[in-house]
Amino acid sequence: MALEDSKHRNLHIDRTGLEVLHTQINGEIAPAPFNKLLGVRLVDAREGAVELTCQMKPEFLNKIGSGHGGFVSTLLDNACGMAADTMSRPGHAFTTMDLHVRMLRPVTLASGLMRVVGEVEKSGRSVTVTTGKLYAEDGTLLASATSSLFSLDV
Repeated sequence: MALEDSKHRNLHIDRTGLEVLHTQINGEIAPAPFNKLLGVRLVDAREGAVELTCQMKPEFLNKIGSGHGGFVSTLLDNACGMAADTMSRPGHAFTTMDLHVRMLRPVTLASGLMRVVGEVEKSGRSVTVTTGKLYAEDGTLLASATSSLFSLDV
């Protein structure tokens, strides 16, 4: 684990955030351990935007049978954070300052292979503002979020 963490840190020092995300897409580095556990997959990254996928599973349901709020928030936080990362310069990475999530429709097992889109609304030297949207496999918008992220030296 420490070796993998060191590899991630070194990539952030030498490359832009967008370049680091591309190394994840092409398999050069593994996704973050938490994303791997959830099955979150980064499928596209370009300046100012990312797209992720995640298959809905029974383990992600709450006691009433809908997607747990923490799970939905995690997906949106990932998309917002990775969108911000597309704008980071070498030696910097972003961390979430705030996250506002809106649950619009129930997330259920029928949501299938979900798509999560993150986009940068405004990128500054220290703070970047992003939005995230979570879609069911059939294209239905399930939840959305806004997030502010702070640039850190790595």
